[in-house]
Amino acid sequence: MADADCTCAVACEKTQEECQQNAQWYLFVATSMVILFGGGFLIFCMQILYDKWNQISRRMFPNHYDRDKLDEVELHNKLRHYIVNEVISLQTNKGMVLAILYFLFNVISVTLYINQSDQPLEQCVQVLDTCNWTLYADIGLNVFFLFHFLLRLIAAPNRLKFWFQMGSIVDFCTIPPCALALILERNWLGMRFMRALRFMQMGEILMTFNSTGTSIVQLLVLMLDFVSVWLFAAGFVHLVENSGDPWKPNSARTDNFTYFDSVWLTMVTMSTVGYGDVYPTTGIGRSFMMVFIVCGLAMFATYTPYLYEFYRSRSPYAGRYERADSKKYVVVCGHITYNNVKSFLADFLHPDRGDRTSRVLFLDNKRPEPELTGLIKRYFLSVQYFEGSALNHNDLRRVQLEHSDAVILLCNKDSDDTKSEDAATILRAISVKNYCSKARLIMQLLNYKSKSFLQTIPNWDPINYRDENICISEFMYGLVAQSCLCPGFSTLMINLISTRSYIPGTNENLDWKSDYAYGCDHEIYTVMISSDFNGMTFPEAAEICYKQLNLLMIAVENFDNSGLAINPLPDQFTIRKECLGYFIASSYKDVCRARFYCALCLNEGIEIGFKPCKCRLEAAVPQLSTVPAAKKKRSNVQLIPLSEHKSPNNNETGLTRVGSVDSKSSTATDINQLRTVRHLFSQHSTKSTSVDRGTLTGAGMSSTFDPTGNYHWSPEKKFEDVDLAGYITKEYQYKPDDAEAINQRVVIKYINEKDHELNNHIVICAFGDDKTPISGLSSLIKPLRASNLPYKKLKVVLLLAEKDFLLKAWKELRHFPKIRVLCGSALDRSKLKRAFINRASMVVILSNYGKRMAYKDPFLLDKEPILACLNLPQVAGKSENSKPVEFIAELVNDSNVHFLDQDNEDEPDIELHLTMKFAQGSCITATALDTLMSEAYYNDEVMTLVRALIAGANVPEYDAEDEEHSGPLQVPANALCGSQCRVIRIKAEEPSLSEHIKGKAYKDVFVELLQKFNLLCLGLHRAIDWHEEISVEHKRFVYINPPGETKIVASDYLYVIVQTSKLQPPTEVMLNKIRDTMLRKGSTPEQPDSKLTRQNKVDTESGKQEMLPIDESSSSLAV
Repeated sequence: MADADCTCAVACEKTQEECQQNAQWYLFVATSMVILFGGGFLIFCMQILYDKWNQISRRMFPNHYDRDKLDEVELHNKLRHYIVNEVISLQTNKGMVLAILYFLFNVISVTLYINQSDQPLEQCVQVLDTCNWTLYADIGLNVFFLFHFLLRLIAAPNRLKFWFQMGSIVDFCTIPPCALALILERNWLGMRFMRALRFMQMGEILMTFNSTGTSIVQLLVLMLDFVSVWLFAAGFVHLVENSGDPWKPNSARTDNFTYFDSVWLTMVTMSTVGYGDVYPTTGIGRSFMMVFIVCGLAMFATYTPYLYEFYRSRSPYAGRYERADSKKYVVVCGHITYNNVKSFLADFLHPDRGDRTSRVLFLDNKRPEPELTGLIKRYFLSVQYFEGSALNHNDLRRVQLEHSDAVILLCNKDSDDTKSEDAATILRAISVKNYCSKARLIMQLLNYKSKSFLQTIPNWDPINYRDENICISEFMYGLVAQSCLCPGFSTLMINLISTRSYIPGTNENLDWKSDYAYGCDHEIYTVMISSDFNGMTFPEAAEICYKQLNLLMIAVENFDNSGLAINPLPDQFTIRKECLGYFIASSYKDVCRARFYCALCLNEGIEIGFKPCKCRLEAAVPQLSTVPAAKKKRSNVQLIPLSEHKSPNNNETGLTRVGSVDSKSSTATDINQLRTVRHLFSQHSTKSTSVDRGTLTGAGMSSTFDPTGNYHWSPEKKFEDVDLAGYITKEYQYKPDDAEAINQRVVIKYINEKDHELNNHIVICAFGDDKTPISGLSSLIKPLRASNLPYKKLKVVLLLAEKDFLLKAWKELRHFPKIRVLCGSALDRSKLKRAFINRASMVVILSNYGKRMAYKDPFLLDKEPILACLNLPQVAGKSENSKPVEFIAELVNDSNVHFLDQDNEDEPDIELHLTMKFAQGSCITATALDTLMSEAYYNDEVMTLVRALIAGANVPEYDAEDEEHSGPLQVPANALCGSQCRVIRIKAEEPSLSEHIKGKAYKDVFVELLQKFNLLCLGLHRAIDWHEEISVEHKRFVYINPPGETKIVASDYLYVIVQTSKLQPPTEVMLNKIRDTMLRKGSTPEQPDSKLTRQNKVDTESGKQEMLPIDESSSSLAV
């Protein structure tokens, strides 16, 4: 048997040698070429004959031709339609399976070719030899390729064009040689490498699947094209080098030139490297390489940039967030820049927040800039960045937004178009709510008018989901307005809502900086207070917290729908169980002592710690996190009206209790009656100059309030009536011959008659034209006209700006009382002199909101406010008797603060809150309000308190005020009640208080003012050189909650919270009188006839209205 096998093997070797000597490769090539060109010529002739036959048949047998032709066309169309739409279409399952099989079989065919490439090109085979499995595999593959070719041929609309396509040429070069191999019993590898060109079809399959990203599909298509051309070129070189030139016998290479050598040769040639270790020797091979060098180089140079762009576009921030633990995280979207992120993270991830800090996931549609990348790496344990858009639900799914604790939307505060920026923010909010309706939203808005769109956001719910909106213009200009009434208020509030650390021992060479940093370490915190405070009044509880716990309590809130009470009077508020306390402290850990306060342990000399004591361990007060969401956040939480509390001297039962809209005590009838009252008041105010909505009794003068009851209101005034220049020109008739004398008389007349108005007034200097946004100006005037300010104490507000800007702004300001305008610029010293800034109580310098994005240098954004501030001392004068002009400037760039004071001692690149001008309260920036986002997330209850102190009134969730202020609005029933308190600044040398303040320790002053005058001290406004005999009055700093041992000096000012006068709700007697009056006129309370009321005057005796009383003496001290 062994001898027989050896004999067979020798015979086979002889047979292979004879096959190689008698090569018949030309037959395989000729067969493919004959079928290609012969078939093409045959199709061309058949199309010509077919067209000629149709023309002849149409002329000879028109009727018979049309019928037979119609049947033939219909049958052909049905078959073709079935193959195109069902069999080979990639839109059907059959077509998709067929395309995938076709691609896989091409890959298998090329693999078999590479496997057999180390054998001779032409071999003799036995058809019935079962051991030659590669032959049968190749035959089976080509049968499938032939079937696929016929399907495509039938479906082709132009068969001649299809015949010469690349796919058809590949089939002609591979299928006929396989069939001829069975006839000749010779296997020729030949042109089977051309199957590599069909790899390009995979791109169509991927595009149809659309299962991957577009960039990945493009990369795969490019790679498949490159590999197809590469393998095709390598196969051609391998064929011609091993076959030799046909015109040169024995020109084939004798060395072992493998397919891998061809692949290596084509790659180094295409990449222009060209090592020279492998090269073609035949004429055809060298000719092909000359063409391939040009084509391959062009292809390599074309595809390389695409590959580089793909890898460059593959962002490292395109991943998916994986929750490794149960720690909470927030998603921050919107305007993500280095400055925004730096200020946000500094407060959000402050160490004082302890274990309450959450992770931060930033989602933005662009890659972070290098500075931002470095900042993210600095906080790499708590911060991650993802590239994506909040408008794309796939990107929201990547950050697992549905599991996030909150979504924070930041806006571009430097935008020229505030409405467009707010629209983008609201659109992001809608996208977030559409993706996850229960997501908690905290968003920034620029324009206060954009708050009306909050109602369009689906599932916007401040009660259940604790959604919050922060209007930058309202908060910033509210701070500026309160600073006009109480200098330094902006610094006081910003430091209280910002989280900063104080390191004892720093800045020892400058005492004021050390004291100022000590005050900056205090923030506002909330915590459920101990049950040992039950039954106490607010002054009693505040005194215990200050003296025994070293905590400053400023407000309380009982969860019985009574609302938030800020420094309430003893007869107004009594602490009950489950009471939330608002404290000013240096850390949340210190505030927890109020939760674990135990009077028994304190009497025994045991210090109150940060954990429940043993005697009260079982009855420990539940933590704040256990409070239901409905109690923790209420969109209609209102400040407690004085009328809602029974006092010993007032037990009237005729007053209607006014609560929130959701309160059970409020009914639809009460609300309708209140709307009727407001509507009647608004009608009478337009007919008479006397005041009908509210009266300041005891002052001898009256004041009208707007429909919400939050602001003072006046009938519409024309711009010419409040223009100072226009008012002067009405006094005299100018004569051309005596213009100079007349001008001099006008100035003298103005000074003599209008001097009393422009004294202790407020000057607001704005920059812009008719295209400049004015969204913040109304927010600045409203707190200055809050209803908790008596009308006689309203200061005249003088607006100094260009006329085009003033005319545009006047549409929103025409209903506010005591407003004057002066056309001009704050850069003009003559205009500043005419505005009498030397007698003004405060000068406000606003930034220019127009064309902010046009400046490439950010330092130039504040050039107008800076120059205006430098003008103020020059206009006021520097005499000994001249008073320094107090001002507050709005800046865009924090770094520009050093320009405001040429004599400053601040270090370069110092943080804004540590500069002299900010510590004094003379500048404010929008970036300082970024801390509100953190405060709204960690301590959303504080936002109600902050809004009440800043706005001076109840700021509604949706701004329902119309431009005309002409009728009643749908607002909560207790909206007529303004804020019950405000922050004021009193001097230590105040005659009525000097004996209680001057020379005493701060802790003694705190307790005495709280007990005797119900004044709650917050801190000091102290001169920087307070220890010297002669202090610089205009250089002060805000000193929040100083240590109790601090001595009060004569130059100090105290910040205190004081109760103010306020509106009272209407009585039932008053409602009955108004109802009877309207019925006599033919109107009903539900639908008052406004037209009839405007036409007829109310009789002063029979139709006299009962005025809403204002108790101006509600404060213990008239300030």
